[in-house]
Amino acid sequence: MDDGAAPGIREHAVALPALRAHVVEAGAGPPVLLLHGFPQSSLEWARVVPLLAPHAHVVAPDLRGFGRSAAPDARYGLRELREDALALLNALDLERATVVGHDIGALVAMSLAIEHPERVSHVAVLSVPPMQLRVRPSMVRSMPELWFQYALATPGLGERLLRSGRLTRWMLASFGDGVPDPDARAYVATMREPARARAGSRIYRQLVVPEFLRIVRGAYRDRLPAMPILVLRGADDLVLPRDVLDGVGRHARDLRIHDVPGAGHWVVDQRPDEVARRIVELAGLAPSA
Repeated sequence: MDDGAAPGIREHAVALPALRAHVVEAGAGPPVLLLHGFPQSSLEWARVVPLLAPHAHVVAPDLRGFGRSAAPDARYGLRELREDALALLNALDLERATVVGHDIGALVAMSLAIEHPERVSHVAVLSVPPMQLRVRPSMVRSMPELWFQYALATPGLGERLLRSGRLTRWMLASFGDGVPDPDARAYVATMREPARARAGSRIYRQLVVPEFLRIVRGAYRDRLPAMPILVLRGADDLVLPRDVLDGVGRHARDLRIHDVPGAGHWVVDQRPDEVARRIVELAGLAPSA
């Protein structure tokens, strides 16, 4: 997201206890925290932020290892990314926020809602199911589509794949129409940097694969957050079969599931208008005075 790309958008660095984070902010009013997916950055939200800014104080950080945030030689587990998000809320003096996450950002959003519910007013997860799902046959059938996760998680191999750029390009072009250029080129170039390739491999080794196994074992099944939850799925998403979401809201007070037409896994890039509309609806946002 370039400086001055839209009126009122501010970009700056925020010093967190374990990370120097690059953050995009816009608007005023109720806070909305936007957490991007892999292998993207806050640039993913470039077409959503201007749509939300008239309604909310929008905050879109680059997660550790991505974009212009630091890529420390450290752990990249769910706890670390969740604590980064919590530290950012603290640094910006935001008591509670609507938290929206896509892909790995959705896992961070759900974890923040589970572990710190007092800081989350609403939560939205995009392109992944809530962590309380029950494994279904269709999910098992879709697992061959995820072969790359285990390759990226493999020490040495994962870094080499990301530094080559080929796997990143393939990911961004797959799973339903893909991410448009020049955004995709920017993500590929960033992930080729050695420190970010190392971080990307650790994300899969320390967050994605372990959390998938915990989800399958039912570790989160009885921990559905109490605040309103929105699940957005691209209608053409081949990796997330629709029936995987059946029954996930059985114990939730307020869980809404919506398919987004004309989108696959990269729903934010392909339908920013619908994503923004659903966030406004979820959080009950009104135009700022």
